[in-house]
Amino acid sequence: MRNQEAENRARQAAACIRQRFSLTEDVRIGVILGTGWGEVLRLENAQELPFAEIPGFEDLPPGVEGHARKLVFGTIGDRPVLALKGRLHLNEHPVGAALCQMVRLQVEMLLHLGVEALILTNAVGGLATRVEVGDIVIVDGFVTLFAPPMPLYGGEFCSPEDALNKKLQRLALGWGEPLDVKTGGLVMVRGPFFEGRKYDKGNLARTGASMVGMSVLPEACVAALYEGVRVLALSFVTNDDIEEHSHDDNQRAAKAAAAKLGGFLTEVIGKLPI
Repeated sequence: MRNQEAENRARQAAACIRQRFSLTEDVRIGVILGTGWGEVLRLENAQELPFAEIPGFEDLPPGVEGHARKLVFGTIGDRPVLALKGRLHLNEHPVGAALCQMVRLQVEMLLHLGVEALILTNAVGGLATRVEVGDIVIVDGFVTLFAPPMPLYGGEFCSPEDALNKKLQRLALGWGEPLDVKTGGLVMVRGPFFEGRKYDKGNLARTGASMVGMSVLPEACVAALYEGVRVLALSFVTNDDIEEHSHDDNQRAAKAAAAKLGGFLTEVIGKLPI
């Protein structure tokens, strides 16, 4: 059973968005554009709404570079799409209940707008030799052992992996050119500091996961509370497990592949079975 207080916040946010975008029907496709993905998707007839103007985001923390924090409504072909340009993370300051509520709200408001196919994207570090820099990796499972508390309430028992949809994964695997597309597991750590290369990366690789990142798991947890919502999680590998890197480096790596990432994402959205 979903928490009613959280659902009420989502309904209020959704009502505001419907009014601002003059939505008369549900929008079935939603995308959360993470680090490096924020500018890759070109929506036609796009309208933007800053998070700060949506009920529930009054205490929005300072922005993170590469995360514009805007909700965009537009189309790809004849398909209406809602896209978050940037996301809120569980590692932002101040960490606490208000932040956790907003991390949940950014997902739940989309589901209250009718989203049934939710694409989650992020930038990740590769683990061991399972993936290479430049790969897109379709998340086929999670390692939750090192994750922070999720934006869930007592009694909201769910598995985030239940939301990951195998049909959507197969569809995405078929549209990999000219990028390498693989599948693998994702370890989530809170951050915002990067895990240690000397010891952490090797231990994380021993879990069997292919990559490590600071997002996607919370969104999948929220989506798993809603029966019928199908999630496709896509990670872009910006660094390996031994090289020095920074947030700026990761953004540059993703921006260098922006045209390919955008083409891939556009193709996938155009083929979604909705």
